[in-house]
Amino acid sequence: MVPASGSTVSRQAALASLTHGKLENSLLGGKPSGKPLISLGGPPSPVTIYVALPPSGRHHNLDRYPIAIVGDGYHGLLLSSSTHIPGLVSIADVAPAVRSLERGEKPILTSRAARKAPAELATMNARLNAAHFARKRSTRVLIGLVFGFAALAWLLRSPFFGRATLLAIPAMVLASTIASALHVEHGIPWWSGAIALALTLPLAFVARTRALFAWALALLLGAYAVFLGVSPATVSLAALGPHPEGGGRFFGMTNQVETLLLAPALALGALVELPLLAVVALASLIVVGWSRLGADGGGLIVYAAGFATLALLGFRGRVTVTRAALAAAGVVAVGLALVGLDALTGGSSHVTHAVGGGPGRVLSDLGDRLHLSWRGIVNKSDHLEIAIVSVITLVVLALLRPRSRTLDALLVALVVSLAVNDSGFDILRFGALVAIGVVTWSRTVRLRD
Repeated sequence: MVPASGSTVSRQAALASLTHGKLENSLLGGKPSGKPLISLGGPPSPVTIYVALPPSGRHHNLDRYPIAIVGDGYHGLLLSSSTHIPGLVSIADVAPAVRSLERGEKPILTSRAARKAPAELATMNARLNAAHFARKRSTRVLIGLVFGFAALAWLLRSPFFGRATLLAIPAMVLASTIASALHVEHGIPWWSGAIALALTLPLAFVARTRALFAWALALLLGAYAVFLGVSPATVSLAALGPHPEGGGRFFGMTNQVETLLLAPALALGALVELPLLAVVALASLIVVGWSRLGADGGGLIVYAAGFATLALLGFRGRVTVTRAALAAAGVVAVGLALVGLDALTGGSSHVTHAVGGGPGRVLSDLGDRLHLSWRGIVNKSDHLEIAIVSVITLVVLALLRPRSRTLDALLVALVVSLAVNDSGFDILRFGALVAIGVVTWSRTVRLRD
């Protein structure tokens, strides 16, 4: 059981999350507000849930704690519809499960048979730890690939390395997931880097035309979408992906991955003819916003804004205030329509709950996200320094001439992302990285997009 959301945890905060059935990030205090849904103890019951909590004091949120449910046919590994990782549950799942069991409804926590449940839990726990400790080095490998290809592209004026610069970004995200599927626990960054090179170099060599490059991007993005749908646990246990051990996001696309894949998705949209742009945009919005794949509500608005900007800049004639306002209204309308359709088809996520709570709930959620995003930037001096360098990089790239339609759409999407997401640090540093990839690709290939 993951006891908290964020980098730290205390026994008091974990107890509050247990009884309230919800999490609050440690940067915002860690203790959820409102009335408790359940109380502890009580008379004997047909179903009993046993949990262990963190010791007194404040600790790093790296340890997971035992949970067991006895009675009502529970056996084997616990399953949670909020985590999608067999054997791993959130502390916020307990209270809703208790309430559902009391009402005779299907609870958020179920189980499946397992011959060697302790061994499976030990393996899953080891993979969680391996992914956690490989994240920084995997990120450095990604940065090294992009910067290395970009340097070669500019020095040699090479279209091949220009294409490789942009392709390396989705290739590394996909490679990290492939390494997870192979159950690699040692040398994860180097395995991921090797797989990324094996994907990037052949594709960059073959994709010498606009159409072939578009197919190369579609192949990498499509393969990752398949992993999201078919094996969400594989994505969750990847070094570049959700951080389930931290209790923030257990499956789907994080702000980190969302930002990394934003540029390749927009580049794909810029390469296809205008009628096909709607198909690329709709497919991207479904992958990002569908609750069964993770439901990143902020990402849904970000991608919609990026593709709307791309379409707006693709029409003949100058961009006017009226056209920009209509595009913004279209972004909101499309976002609400997709969330509503998701809810009508049985989807359930923090996005559908927030929108269902009305404008007040949405505004409150956005306020919390802005606060959390700001705290994530200024809470550490190195984060602040990297964020400042990233902002300067983005401003310099934005001033370059001639302009790139893909870069302009990316910059607009990044501004929207800073407003609606809660990871400003990741948005800025990875936004600057992918912007470098876009500029290198469009300039060295001499592409007028």
